[in-house]
Amino acid sequence: MKAFELLDNTILPLRKADRVGSAIHWMNEYKLSHLPVLDNLKYLGLMSFSELLQVGDLEKNIGKFSKTLIRPHISGNEHYYYALKIMADFKVPVLPVLDENANYSGLITQDVLIRNLSESLSVQNPGGIIILEVNQPDFSLVEIVKIVESNDTKILSTSIKTKPDSAIIEITLKLNRINIESVLQTFNRFHYEIKEYYGENVHDEDLLRDRYNSLMTYLNI
Repeated sequence: MKAFELLDNTILPLRKADRVGSAIHWMNEYKLSHLPVLDNLKYLGLMSFSELLQVGDLEKNIGKFSKTLIRPHISGNEHYYYALKIMADFKVPVLPVLDENANYSGLITQDVLIRNLSESLSVQNPGGIIILEVNQPDFSLVEIVKIVESNDTKILSTSIKTKPDSAIIEITLKLNRINIESVLQTFNRFHYEIKEYYGENVHDEDLLRDRYNSLMTYLNI
């Protein structure tokens, strides 16, 4: 999905001629710590709520501060994954989107980005999660898919995380089944390091049964 598909045009940008007091008001209304500042369609940068609070005169035009603004942005044709990286790097809750002429098109909000990311990772779908640790030279996504699918299970999404100064990578698998016992057993047979898992399996059922029996024994005393 491209960045321009996630535009939220319900949030209006600030204008160079707007007063500091008005900018504070709109940030409070939108419940945002940053808003873009425009000069016509030209994007000048992001104004922060904390910067505005430090200005003593609420009647000043925010255009007076345009040279000190940070300028995170993304092209409308770029994949929205890049938006996530830029927002994380700049620690901002919104990201302006520019068209092919570098004019302001709208912005992406953190809420919209997280919602779409959760959909792409199948967060809302029921299913187990397995986290593997693998040496980079041994990593084969094809083999991992074969192991999962050999147990009549499908991978809904996958993510890979590298560790600094390490050859170990962490692979998170979201599966389409809650009971993942057979998948775990197969990974063990292939000597995969299972860091964590979330779902149901035989061992979980045995643990629940033991706790139930202990409770019944206690109640009978």
